Amino acid sequence: MTTLNPADDRGLAGQTIFITGAGSGIGRACALGLAKAGANLALFDLAGDGIAEIAETARGLSLKASTHTGDVTSSADVGAAFAAAVAQHGAVHGAINNAGVLGEYADLADCSESDWRRVIDVNVLGVALSMQVELRQMLQQGGGSIVNIASAAGIIGWAGHTAYVASKHAVVGLTKTAGLEYAKRNIRINSVCPAFIYTPLIVDLLAQEGVEDAAIASHPIGRLGQPEEVAEAAMWLLSGRSSFATGSNLVLDGASTVD
Repeated sequence: MTTLNPADDRGLAGQTIFITGAGSGIGRACALGLAKAGANLALFDLAGDGIAEIAETARGLSLKASTHTGDVTSSADVGAAFAAAVAQHGAVHGAINNAGVLGEYADLADCSESDWRRVIDVNVLGVALSMQVELRQMLQQGGGSIVNIASAAGIIGWAGHTAYVASKHAVVGLTKTAGLEYAKRNIRINSVCPAFIYTPLIVDLLAQEGVEDAAIASHPIGRLGQPEEVAEAAMWLLSGRSSFATGSNLVLDGASTVD
């Protein structure tokens, strides 16, 4: 069971953090890590089961936790969820935009139009729509911090996953541009670019013969990453400890993208 660490001094205790794709993988690890640090949670996901369990864990630590279901590709869903979170918590101090999909494995000439639209809609439009509602609230509050979960695929190529790579490059670009736009308005916007992390997103991919061994071999550190490691990076970027960072992309890749 997650236990609150009274020595945690990142300044996240008492803050409310909105997390998309919070029900599993990196989003879940972020939510549980934030709860351990004493933060209140506003959890958003397409399905409700995962976020309900996380919310109960947070409430067991005497924290406030709200759950909101919907689709990040719908401005109405995102807007309603965020408005409900603000109404329930009074303010939202930070956000982690994590919801994403991998898409099908196919070379560019064979990638279907429907897959392109799904990947771009979730991974790019979903982040942009989320950032819009987050930014409007943070401007009213006088500040805040946003972390976008991008990918190492946002800074390199990855054969067979053109749509995913294009979408994550877009998230990196969104982060850089928004970081510039809001730097003087007390809102910091950064992204995390993890390489292969053990999450449900890549379970099917790793299950293919030889893929997991090849993935591990591509990381000079000798292993794949864990969701909790990404959560730690996201929490640092949310916190005042990273007060000079905005528009930046923190790479967590086990040296896999080093030139």
